[in-house]
Amino acid sequence: MTNNTKPAKKRAQTRECPVCGHEAWPIMYGMVMPDARDENPKTEFAGCCIDCEQRVYPATGKVEMGVPRWACQNGECRHRWW
Repeated sequence: MTNNTKPAKKRAQTRECPVCGHEAWPIMYGMVMPDARDENPKTEFAGCCIDCEQRVYPATGKVEMGVPRWACQNGECRHRWW
């Protein structure tokens, strides 16, 4: 039996920045087609180059390495975390 129905769209998810409290968007890596961009308006598209970043975790002060998955949309903050 085949299912010809289109899967339900995921609702755009946002978070609150842990540093400034402003809205933060998920980061999507890779080549993203225009229709996927239209389906995810509150997403930051970072292209195909994935780099590890070093940061100081604000709550603990510890240095961490990782690939950012979230980005604050406040132009003055721009905190990125995973």
